[in-house]
Amino acid sequence: MNYFIDKPKALKKWGGILDQLKVVDEDKRSWMSEYAEMHQLNENIGYSTLGNLQGMGPVTAPVVGTTPGSVFQAGSGAQGSGDIAQNLLPVSMKIAAQTIGLDLVSVKPASSPRIELLFVDFKYGNENQNWSELDERPLVFKVQNMGDTGYTNPAVAALNTAIKAVMAQYGVTETIGGLTSRMFFKLSGGTNTQMAAYFAITSSAAVNNPTVEPTTGKEGWFEFLGFSRIDGFPMFRTYRQQASPSANFVYINDKNSFPQYGNATYDPLTSTLQQILGFNPTIQMTSTATVALTGATLELVSLLEDQIPGFVAGWNTNNGMTRDTDENTYPGVIGPDIFTKAIQVGDIEITSALKRTQIEDIKASTGMDIVQKLESVLINELTQTISKQIVAKIRLLCDKNRISNTTPKDATGNSKFDFNVDNYIGSTGFGPAPGGETTHSIQRKLIAKINNASNFIATDGRVGPAQYLVTNGNIASVIQDIAGYTINPVNAGKLNTNGQLYPMGNIGNIAIYVDPYQKWDDNHILIGRKNSVDQPGLVFVPYLMAQSISLISEATWAPRMMIRSRYAIADIGFFPEKQFMSIYVTDSNGVLI
Repeated sequence: MNYFIDKPKALKKWGGILDQLKVVDEDKRSWMSEYAEMHQLNENIGYSTLGNLQGMGPVTAPVVGTTPGSVFQAGSGAQGSGDIAQNLLPVSMKIAAQTIGLDLVSVKPASSPRIELLFVDFKYGNENQNWSELDERPLVFKVQNMGDTGYTNPAVAALNTAIKAVMAQYGVTETIGGLTSRMFFKLSGGTNTQMAAYFAITSSAAVNNPTVEPTTGKEGWFEFLGFSRIDGFPMFRTYRQQASPSANFVYINDKNSFPQYGNATYDPLTSTLQQILGFNPTIQMTSTATVALTGATLELVSLLEDQIPGFVAGWNTNNGMTRDTDENTYPGVIGPDIFTKAIQVGDIEITSALKRTQIEDIKASTGMDIVQKLESVLINELTQTISKQIVAKIRLLCDKNRISNTTPKDATGNSKFDFNVDNYIGSTGFGPAPGGETTHSIQRKLIAKINNASNFIATDGRVGPAQYLVTNGNIASVIQDIAGYTINPVNAGKLNTNGQLYPMGNIGNIAIYVDPYQKWDDNHILIGRKNSVDQPGLVFVPYLMAQSISLISEATWAPRMMIRSRYAIADIGFFPEKQFMSIYVTDSNGVLI
């Protein structure tokens, strides 16, 4: 069931309890009050039809009689069973308040165990699984999936290497998702008898300067637009013409055109260039060099990934189009691509076991109510588990972005955000580091790396800079020793319990969290941005933060308790990994501290 919660009203209603739990963060107060309202509605509905538990009688609510002077008399009302239905909301609120890992992610309370999130992407082009719908509009696409998939695709790497060599030869510089000059490459390798007349190019054929648009014979020319910002696949712009099987087919060659053989309908997500063209194509890089495109598929370019000026009519003129050109030019079409993502909650659970003698002896010796104490222990166990799972998910996304196409790499292929102190100083103390380096200057360089990665998240993720980092106690000690560090103010709502992730302080606008489960010599820094629920990143989806089942064991005649939590930790939005980054620190000799 879906509930529509009045958030300001819920916040006012539950504000007093949140104050008692020492929850001061406005974002956390907002989602906790929304969750409390949902939980109470679920709990009230659940106990409005009290059912029979296996082996026990039903929990019966009392019915108050309506006859004056008659309350529970026969015919006027009925007494309840005496059982008290569980109220799980206080336990849920404790878990929500004590789970420090929830400070690192956005939270979207759910009113059902499964939610559907709708996403809308926008593509350059409105092709609906049909490459054969030909018109005068340009086609912008990426060439991808040649041989393998992923960032290390060898065929894509070979094509990119060849293109970059030509760029270097003609002085063209790559920008993010673009170029400083227009470039044109020739499609070649035609073997089909009816297409060979248009695309057969010998190894000795002359190839024009790729920075100059061809003026005649434009059939088979692709305009190269640059490399996609996200995955690095090469992007091209061209027009399309339907190549009839007839031998009398005449090619209109006043535009650089994408030749399409036959009248078949193609799925742009699975069709290869070979299927579309009717032959195995190559791209003519120079008069003697070609790169095979066997197995290459096409994909429309997303506006959320790249901005392509080549799709705007008149983009390549300094002052727009003349009236005559405008009247004879069709503008490109941008269309939406809608898809959904389903998030299904999972659950974790833990139980306690006691003996009657333990209860009696502990109470007599210490005065402690061990039953209540065990509930607190179970709650702490759940909060630690949730925090560890959140940190594990953050680490996964951090490492994914670290090896992504857009993350800058050094000559050895490692991320430029990593800090290898051993190489910087050198085994003899005379590495590439400038003279006069001290411990504090090297520590400041580590902070510069963190700030550098934070700014990269802001520009590459296009939402904002990093807001927190998670690391071990060793690196945290280094940061504490740096000027500009501010200690975390004492806050009862964030007091650390046994083994819990805890906030340590701040460097600028970046909050520092120490993960007690990260090894002391694992100098790995996770930095990330806490998104809102409508931004890319991580989201925690609680359905029921706590479910509690209590019974009396027939074997021991002592109380047993099980507490479980139902939730999901999901990455949402387009390229959520772009909001995170890993920094690996190598310091074998302990120079930093």
